[in-house]
Amino acid sequence: MGEPNPSGAAITESTEESLILTLLDLANHLTRNGERIARQEGLTAQQWLLLLQIAGDPNLPRLGAPAETGTAVLASNIATARGVSRPTISALVGSLVQKGLVSQAEEPDDRRQKALMATPAGLAVLARIEPARRRANKALLADFEPSEISLVLRILRSCLDALWSAGLSETERQRFGNGSGGDEEVGTVVE
Repeated sequence: MGEPNPSGAAITESTEESLILTLLDLANHLTRNGERIARQEGLTAQQWLLLLQIAGDPNLPRLGAPAETGTAVLASNIATARGVSRPTISALVGSLVQKGLVSQAEEPDDRRQKALMATPAGLAVLARIEPARRRANKALLADFEPSEISLVLRILRSCLDALWSAGLSETERQRFGNGSGGDEEVGTVVE
């Protein structure tokens, strides 16, 4: 049995709790590694991830139909997919627009909506970062078989689907469905 904590509730060892806490630690380390990689192009990890999302990186889980390279994506859809607030996405978009890496246009049907596209300069930044991303992913996953990586990916995507579905309003559920939309195979892992 676990030791009581100051509030009096017993903390017991649990595989589920250990898994979640390990994932949180892993996310922290991956974010720090992503910061190091993104910094080579003057970006933060969050700016890099947003630029990848806007550019339609096929490795990112997202809600709704995946964006294709060269098509616009709505900032509000990215906020929903990433599980962050619209003001957070707006601030990141603003910084990428200032750097000339993203362009935005008002949606004709709703001028509050912003359609985003990666600029040629944004795509060039992603291309320059890609070798470091691949090296980091290869080093991280070197001890795993492809089948193990695929299994972990399916499990993590199922977890994301559950979190997304739980956090969506009824309107968003109708608009986006229940999550990332599939178990398609992924070639790389994103930090």
